[in-house]
Amino acid sequence: GYRRMSLALNKTGRSIVYSCEWPFYLRPLKQPNYTEIKQYCNHWRNFFDVYDSWSSIKSILDWTALHQDSIVKIAGPGGWNDPDMASICVSLSQLVIGNFGLSQDQAVTQMAMWAIMAAPLFMSNDLRHISPEAKRLLQNKEVIAINQDPLGKQGYQISKDKNFELWERPLSGRAYAVAVLNQQEIGGPRSFTLSLSFLGNGLACNPACSIQQILPTSRDCGVYSWVSFLSVEVNPTGTVLLRV
Repeated sequence: GYRRMSLALNKTGRSIVYSCEWPFYLRPLKQPNYTEIKQYCNHWRNFFDVYDSWSSIKSILDWTALHQDSIVKIAGPGGWNDPDMASICVSLSQLVIGNFGLSQDQAVTQMAMWAIMAAPLFMSNDLRHISPEAKRLLQNKEVIAINQDPLGKQGYQISKDKNFELWERPLSGRAYAVAVLNQQEIGGPRSFTLSLSFLGNGLACNPACSIQQILPTSRDCGVYSWVSFLSVEVNPTGTVLLRV
């Protein structure tokens, strides 16, 4: 059915984005053939419905990291992994930023990680009641630029140390987006130190690189050498997003 629908849409001669739930329903029976799916669909749902809660966002990130070896390599211009989708046929629900269930730190995490995952960005909120903070986050041009980088590569988790997760995404122009996620849900901000020689298989900062923090606030971190270390402070359930 997905194949026939794709062919029918293409015959209209219109530019149409075709969203499929193909792998989500196929996975309980067998491993999806993502190469075939990408031939017919522009983005495809991989996981359960997203809800306006931190537990929902966390479960999506956990599933993506667990299955990244099979899904990251297929993503690219024309075809994208869709980490979640609401099943209501009249609504595409992905970014729950601006609703009620997420704290500001958790909203930053969703925006940062959806950019790292090259996920389609659909807003799901009532624009009549959106807060200024949520509006600024959803309209952050630097984050959107990472999400829609023309190289089109999806990011991936490169390390997990206790409650800290380190993700990276190759960008055009030999740049990288790097996300440090603190999954701890209690306590205060915690410091995380990363070796820059670890990024991009050792290529991201070789021999040197400039680093800009994008989220939760924008600031210039300076220029670092390949053997340098960078420390960031991350709030519980929050994320620091960097461009290297």
